[in-house]
Amino acid sequence: MTLSLLIALAAAAATHSVSIEHHGQQLGATYTARTEMRSRTVGAKAPNRMDAQRCHWTATVVVDRKLDHGPALARTIATDKRFSGSEAGACTPGRNSGARNLAQYQDKIEAHLVEVANADRGPLLAELDSVRALASN
Repeated sequence: MTLSLLIALAAAAATHSVSIEHHGQQLGATYTARTEMRSRTVGAKAPNRMDAQRCHWTATVVVDRKLDHGPALARTIATDKRFSGSEAGACTPGRNSGARNLAQYQDKIEAHLVEVANADRGPLLAELDSVRALASN
């Protein structure tokens, strides 16, 4: 495997598990962070001149929630956490410039994942209550 692929897999593998008590029952939820990469080339490349192209990349952190007891209430939690940067040269399909640079943000991605999991506690309990109310009827 190439180094950039390993870094991308490490960034995608950031997980955080929590245990929630709901009406006397322990439930586990696993939150997984992944990044959606976008890149674009800016600048011009002209013959007889220095290459002025740059590859601008942006990585948006997306958090997926999955409950341990089944696929119910699994969802993607929208976040606004982004990392960006640029490198000299054009963006090419095999370059993966953003994935290589995400390694320096791994601690921030993991901290953001914990924040999202903590903030999701209330909405998750509300969803569990609504499912329980529907099941009772």
